[in-house]
Amino acid sequence: MKYKVCLVNDDGPQSEGLLSLADTLSEVVDLTVIVPDGQRSATGKALTLNRPLRATELKREKYRLITHDGTPADSVVLADWFAKDTQLFISGINAGANVGYQSMLTSGTVGAAMEAALKGFPSIAASVEASPDDWFNHQGSECEYDKICEIIRDIALQVLKRGMPPGVDVININFPGNVSESTQIEVVRPTRVRMRNEIVERIDPHGRKYYWLKGIEVEPAKGTDGYAILVSKNIAISPIRISGADDESIETLKKFLDL
Repeated sequence: MKYKVCLVNDDGPQSEGLLSLADTLSEVVDLTVIVPDGQRSATGKALTLNRPLRATELKREKYRLITHDGTPADSVVLADWFAKDTQLFISGINAGANVGYQSMLTSGTVGAAMEAALKGFPSIAASVEASPDDWFNHQGSECEYDKICEIIRDIALQVLKRGMPPGVDVININFPGNVSESTQIEVVRPTRVRMRNEIVERIDPHGRKYYWLKGIEVEPAKGTDGYAILVSKNIAISPIRISGADDESIETLKKFLDL
């Protein structure tokens, strides 16, 4: 009997990364794809709590595809209904690298993986570096996905067979835009901030001011996922731990508060 895997994303059902990964995974697992019906990038772990969700099942030859009008994290909750007995959640492949805590806490891709981890499921988030033009593109980025999908598939099968590594709740994988047989894999810590946000003030056609958030890239430190992707052009794999504070941090906070 095949392992049961649920694939989610934040780019919608037309994403090239999603479709390529679905084709690869469906060859080795029992796959259900649950995704928003359109682009939902930068929604983090938001859930739809103030209205009903509408879902539609579409026919695919090798896997089930369910689209809905909610958020990426909603996909994980909907899996309780549409993909019972899921053993692993995979989120991606996102158009645009999700390196560093700043990106991970904003990303709908990583947010969905974190929602799965909070529900007790093993989860993997996968993203590929892309130009800013592709970040909010419902079709994702154009690149060669074959090797990328093979690597994700192999890591997924390891998790299914052996379980998650101790102390790791989400495996966050980031790929450079071009991946070849010679591209190295680095296991590195997440950087803190990838971009510095600035405000740009402009005037709309009615003469009213509006404000746009502009991201300015920050030079990443060596030994981080940002450096591995943006400078070394390698594959970066980082652990995300959301299991809670350790005893040392609890005691430190007690002392700080004089308790």
